[in-house]
Amino acid sequence: MSNLKPLAGPLYEGDVAHYWQDDGQGNGLIISQQDIGPILEECKRRHNNTPRILKADFWPEAHIPDIIQLKWLNEEGLNIYDKNAKRQLKRKLNDPDWRYLRTRPGVF
Repeated sequence: MSNLKPLAGPLYEGDVAHYWQDDGQGNGLIISQQDIGPILEECKRRHNNTPRILKADFWPEAHIPDIIQLKWLNEEGLNIYDKNAKRQLKRKLNDPDWRYLRTRPGVF
């Protein structure tokens, strides 16, 4: 990926960085990148250390990195903050392909 020009970010470690890639013909792409390795390690740690019986009123189900949120929004129109998207989000988080985002065992 040559000729990348920074557009925005990253502002802090783990933030999403956005770049412009010119195709040389007046068009281009916006490319977004994020290192999600540390986030996934924390999800795994939480998942493995979650008590089997939860006594709290609130327990986080997952940690969805910003770049994954952007991917879902762009590719599927899934806005995880939309209250009408709860069913679609539950399906995603219960799908084995996305299990590494979960922070506790069980079904969401």
